[in-house]
Amino acid sequence: MKKKTRILAVDDEPVIGESIACLLEAPNRKIAVATNGQDALAMVAREKFDVVITDHRMPRSGGLELVRKLRQGKYKGKIVVLSGHLSPDNIGIYEQLDVDEVVCKPVNAEDLNHIVGNLEEDLALGL
Repeated sequence: MKKKTRILAVDDEPVIGESIACLLEAPNRKIAVATNGQDALAMVAREKFDVVITDHRMPRSGGLELVRKLRQGKYKGKIVVLSGHLSPDNIGIYEQLDVDEVVCKPVNAEDLNHIVGNLEEDLALGL
């Protein structure tokens, strides 16, 4: 039996987090949702996630802070940042932090599934 891809969707707007989970729903995926970076870090500390998909702008702990803490904590999984509010400077910082994909909102289901599918292929190859 093939291992399920564990995905964590992080967005301060619960409707968006749940929407991402619905868009990515598939038999080979297990998806969890967090509404802020602090909760996401706690979830990652408790269980292994293969992919973290996070919003950039969030109160308490934004996407950039979350990504920094994930990488400092030696998180080796894939990271996707979704946002409608990214400056070229922020994109550059995310690239330095080894973010796998930076995607501008809005993103449609087909594109998001394609991105995650590519990341799943990389994970299967050990990349």
